[in-house]
Order: sequence, then structure tokens, then C-alpha cells
Amino acid sequence: MKSFFSALNHNTLFIRVNTVLLFLLLNGAASSWNCRWDMSRDRVNSVTESTEKVFARQRDPVLVEAYITSDLPGELKAMLSPILYQLDEIGRVGGKKVRLRIINPDTEEKKQAAEQRGIQGNPFEQARVDEVSQRLGYFGIYIQSGEKSTVLPLVEEGRIIEDFEYRFLREVKALNKKDGPSGIGYVRVRGTLDTRSFQQSQEPDKDNLFGFYTLMQRAFGNIVDVDLSREVDRDVETLILTGLPHFDDRQAYHLDQFLMRGGNLVCMLKGFDFQLQQMDPRMARMGIGGQGRAFAMVQQDELSHFNQLFSKYGISLRGEVLFEPELAAPEMDIQGQYVQKVRNPSWAVYSRDTGTIVSDLPAVRGVQQVVFPWVSGFDLKEDKQPNVTFSPLVVTTPDAISKDTAPLGLREMQKIGRDPSDVRVDHSLPVAVLASGRFQSAFSEKDVPQGEDKASYRGAQAGSRRSSIIVLGSAYMVSDILLRNESNFQIFRINQAFVTNLVEAAQGDNDLAAARARVGGIDYLRPLFSRDDTLQAGFEKLFMWFHILFLPVLLGIYGARRLALRGRRRGLEEVAK
Repeated sequence: MKSFFSALNHNTLFIRVNTVLLFLLLNGAASSWNCRWDMSRDRVNSVTESTEKVFARQRDPVLVEAYITSDLPGELKAMLSPILYQLDEIGRVGGKKVRLRIINPDTEEKKQAAEQRGIQGNPFEQARVDEVSQRLGYFGIYIQSGEKSTVLPLVEEGRIIEDFEYRFLREVKALNKKDGPSGIGYVRVRGTLDTRSFQQSQEPDKDNLFGFYTLMQRAFGNIVDVDLSREVDRDVETLILTGLPHFDDRQAYHLDQFLMRGGNLVCMLKGFDFQLQQMDPRMARMGIGGQGRAFAMVQQDELSHFNQLFSKYGISLRGEVLFEPELAAPEMDIQGQYVQKVRNPSWAVYSRDTGTIVSDLPAVRGVQQVVFPWVSGFDLKEDKQPNVTFSPLVVTTPDAISKDTAPLGLREMQKIGRDPSDVRVDHSLPVAVLASGRFQSAFSEKDVPQGEDKASYRGAQAGSRRSSIIVLGSAYMVSDILLRNESNFQIFRINQAFVTNLVEAAQGDNDLAAARARVGGIDYLRPLFSRDDTLQAGFEKLFMWFHILFLPVLLGIYGARRLALRGRRRGLEEVAK
């Protein structure tokens, strides 16, 4: 028997046949694996866990017909390439639930088919060696589930969309969503931010949220206005609260009882107020829209009134202006005759890289960066609500500077962080917090306002009811002022994804969180050793002399070593003679 196996081991034909069989078996096994590795920045060529979540809940098969012209200039091809890769991944992840067809409308018949699906051609220029011609390209996705269908255009305002996966999954979910109220209400009381429509003759207002409000209605459906003068409608599950609201007794009671029945709150709050003056007219003429002069001041009476209610839920808004010199967002300003980027320490760029986004909850897990403009922090009083868990989502650095009053002009703020009298918080202060659990009422039965039905009063959440209060220490995260220029618009996109994820999570849905959060970040200008200008200047000189002397010194050491070795060899040769 031993000689038999020994003979086989030396049989060349046997070894070759087994090698081929092993190769085929390994390829067959590997064909079912996802062996692709996305090496692109921000992983734009692959899909997130949101795709798996959406199709795991999908009942009916989804027909996806992608009409995409393939004969394109290199720049357009590069922009469309991530979408094609993502479509391929969607087909793989969806499996039998996705019928994917990618069609190049290169014939009249295919062009007519695209137009019948509701996809119209977009003109684009194609330059050749001797001429520039204009052609029609088709860039759209037809999606059908059951009897419902929709079209997702890939071109918006003359540009290829960058958030294809999120938009695609949003449309798939919308096709399967039953008609009904959104479950979201926007609180309108004294002190909250407005949502009035844009006026062409006016600059975007920091205290207006029309852009965000419009996108929320597009994502969730109609949002109900709530004034809290009466009980909140039963259809409303989540309330959005902004600014520094001032509640009378009846409004505070109805908000409290909304929480006691299991409602949720998402709050974007301001711990101070200010008015921006008109920006530099030269900036306006260039369409840059830099920040004008302003002076921030805490409104102590309004803040105390707000905290009188909210501190009973374990959350107290601090009356302060926070600055983050080390995490300052970039802003454009005119220095002399030139436009350049400067630090805006009143706009803090928090990120995973700096350890300031600290939560791993599904709504926040995919968030890599978020910007808090004009921010204040919170004090948590967990003993006030023993059945509630308080989870910080975003925190400051210990080097954050706290002020009661401060100028907010870009030029004045360049001094912040360099003055030894600046007061540092010296610990990580929460600026975004999730409080979740079974709340106790801020009212006792004897405090029920006159005219309200005391029989319906809830002193605490009964049974399995649980509520969430999400508080953000900036009212301006999705303010219209971020729509003023291109660089600020990127901040708006980042923050809009973050806030929308939190609203959706309050509604009990995290399916789109990962896809929505995949938004390109911004670069921020971090100063070197901003606590000590002397140390900073010393290091700057050290680096300057290092760059000046490094190469000459290195060459000198190399030359001296060569001379020493040459002298040693000559000495050995003379000794040998």
C-alpha cells in the first residue's frame, strides 16, 4: 500500500490532474464570496450596511433599469464610475430581490425605451481634436416595486449626484411605504427658529431653517406645525425643537405630557444670542459670503426659564460661547488685498479622528465628521431621572474655551486661544446628548394648569413606554446661512445627514443611517501649540532651521565619513608596505 501511494506521489499526470481539480474547486468556492476591496477614498465604490438592511426588509422584487450612456469624456466617466460599482454591489447584495439591468442607450430603440421610462436626455459637450460637439446623454435609474415605480435622475443642477446609494435606497423605501402622516412635528413657540421660504432680495438668515425643513419634508412627508397651546396630536411621534424656546405653563405641560405618552424630542438649542452685521461688500461681490461682525451675549433670563423645565429631565443648557481653536472650521476672509482661509474657532469641526464623536449608536456610527456652528455645552443631572440613560454623542476637547460674552468677527476671533486669560473647560464637555428611557413628569398633579383635564395627567411613563430626548448645543447646524456659499454648503450636507439620522432614529428607523452619513468631510485649520505663542514661534524657527540645515549637515557627515574611511584604508596600505 505504501508503495502504491509513493508511486502516485511521483506520478506527474496524477499531480497535474489534482492541481487542476483543486484550482476549479477553489474558484467555485470563491465565486460566492465578496472578494472586492474598495481602496477609494470614503469607499465610494462600495455600498454600506444600509443596502443590506433595506433589502432584508424588502418583500417584492425590485426592477432596476439603469440607463447610462457609456461613450463619454473621461471626466464624466470618472464621475459615473462609483455609481456603476455601487449598482453592481446592490445587485449582488439584493440577490433574488433585485433584477438589475444596465443599459447603454446607443440606439434609437433604447433611447425611446429610456424616454418611455421617464428618463430624458441631458446635453453634454464632447471635445475632439478638431471640433467640439454637443450630444445627448442618458443618466437615470428606473425603479419599480410591485405596482409602484419612480425615476432617480443621476444629474442634478448640471452635476452628477454624489450620494447615489442613499438616494436609491430612499426611493426603494418610499415605494414600499404606506401613505400616512410622517409622525414628525415642528414646534412653533416664542424663541424657536423660523422656516419661511427664501427671499431673492435677502441674504440667508442664520435664524431660518427653510432649506432643512424642505429636505425633511421630502424625506419623511408632511411635517405638522405644533404650537403646544393644546395637546399634541396622536399622529405625532417626534417633535423638532429649535432655538431657545420660551414656554408658558400650558405649553410646557403639553410638551411634558407628550413625553410621558412616549413621544420623542430632537432639540437644536442656542445658549447665547447675537446678530450678524453685514459682511464685507468686497466678499459679497465675489460671491464668497464671509462672516460679518457680531457680538455674542448670553440671555440669562431666557436661559433660566428654559432650564427651569429641561433641568427636570436631567439636561441643563449652559450659558456660554464655546470656541475650539484646535478644531476651527475654515472661513474665507480678506486680509489686505488677498482672499485667504482663516480659522473660525466659533465653528467646531468634531470628528472620529479627534475622538470628539464618541457614540457608536447606529444613527451615529457612520458619521465621521460634524460641524457645530456657535455652540454651547450641557450639564447632565442624571439623578433627576433615575430610569433614563444619558449617552453623550459628541464632546468638546479639553482645550475648548468658554466665554460669557465674545466678539464673533473673524478678525477678532484670531486672537482666541492665544490669550493666557482664556478660560479652558479642561474636560470633555458634551455638546450632543441622547437621553433615553422612562421619564418622570416635570409636573406634579397640583401643578396641572387650570382648564386641563387632571384625570388624564401622567406622572410618569407607564408600562413599556420609553422616550428619547436628543439635544444638540447649536441651533445653527442646518441654518440657511450655511447655504450662502459652496464651502458652507458642504458643512450643511454633513450636518443635514447627521441631524436627519437622529430624527429618523427617534422614529425607530436606522435603515438609511449609514448611507446618508457617507458625506465627504472638510479640512479644518488646526493651529500648532495654540496655548503658547512663544512655544509655537520656537517650533516654527526650529522647523525652519531644520529644513535649511538638514541636507547640508547630512552631506557633511557623509563626506567626513568617506574621508575617514579613505584615510583608514591608506593607513592600512602603508602598514602593509
